[in-house]
Amino acid sequence: MKFTRTTRLLTGRPDAAPYLCVLFPVALVALFHQFLVLPRGLRIDLPEASSPTAVAAGERALVVGLDSNEQLYFENQRVEWSELKDLLSARTRADRGPRTLLLQADRDVRTARLTELSGIARQAGIRDVVFLTRPVAQ
Repeated sequence: MKFTRTTRLLTGRPDAAPYLCVLFPVALVALFHQFLVLPRGLRIDLPEASSPTAVAAGERALVVGLDSNEQLYFENQRVEWSELKDLLSARTRADRGPRTLLLQADRDVRTARLTELSGIARQAGIRDVVFLTRPVAQ
């Protein structure tokens, strides 16, 4: 028995509905993907200061983060206090350039820890320690 074909492929007007059903969800995800995924990282609440930080825009520097639990972060990784001096001195010897340490310390960190950290930096051969701050809200 032979069946007759009643539909003809790729003839007639194309329907836009299937294409739009795919296009709209893809467009929404493309537009709002940065809001759908939370950024990874640790919040460090920098203290406010009325004077800006005195660091040149092109100056190469090393950055150390210190959160409210007094945990150290160097090169986007958590490091121990005992390892920090070796890491800083290795970087200053290898690069021969960065003689400035930018310290991103949370406002709840004790002053004794900041003094200890600047002493470690000086022993590693770093000349200047700059405490980063936020500008005062107007």
